[in-house]
Amino acid sequence: MVLKEQSGFGEIVEGVNSVIAAFNNDRVIKLLIRGSYTEPRISKIIEELATKGVSVDYVPNNEWRYSERHKVVALCNKISFISEAEFSRVKGSNIVVCLNLKDPQNIGAIARSALAFDFFTLAMPKKRSSPISSSVFSSSAGAIEELNILTYNSIFSLVKKMRSNDYWLFGVEKGMESSINIEQIPTSNIAILLGNEKTGLSSELQRKLDGIYSIETSNKVDSLNVSVAAGIVMEKIYNKTRLK
Repeated sequence: MVLKEQSGFGEIVEGVNSVIAAFNNDRVIKLLIRGSYTEPRISKIIEELATKGVSVDYVPNNEWRYSERHKVVALCNKISFISEAEFSRVKGSNIVVCLNLKDPQNIGAIARSALAFDFFTLAMPKKRSSPISSSVFSSSAGAIEELNILTYNSIFSLVKKMRSNDYWLFGVEKGMESSINIEQIPTSNIAILLGNEKTGLSSELQRKLDGIYSIETSNKVDSLNVSVAAGIVMEKIYNKTRLK
């Protein structure tokens, strides 16, 4: 079950899929259309917004102040973060923990995979990470709208909290041997930890986990993008649940 509230992030949502997701969550307070852009799904939303008294503005191309990639933007009520102190609200859902990821495209892609493979909570540090921006919303194609966003101050404090709630914790790393295989990883009450794109997971943190999983690849590439690696691992775990 996914939890939502109305304060925190997601005021500006760009792109058709992300706008549709925000509309479905009844968050849109104003819709901005670039030029004379039309799209059947957006046209339907415009009709429904009109019945609710929500304004739609058509913005001339030379006055557009949002991403050049997108032709529709929604101004929305915010979604709340869930604090570490409120962990009981996400207890039981599988969690993807991001540590200091800097690329919003990676975070958005991870969110999309998380929703696809039933990891309904995304944990993000309050500092030293890319914020949940309109770029993250766009690259997640609306998926982040459907996830619980848990924030934490210290990864070690979060690890302790997850341990106290009987979570099985493992990291995904590159360039090292796996200490676990996919069959050893449970399918529920688990947390995947993903390190910074360049530095990965610290050795101190690795020692506090149940194991490290490394994806085997050919020698034709040095390593996989963190979002690609995360998606592969989540898919493997998801398909284990389907085979049970």
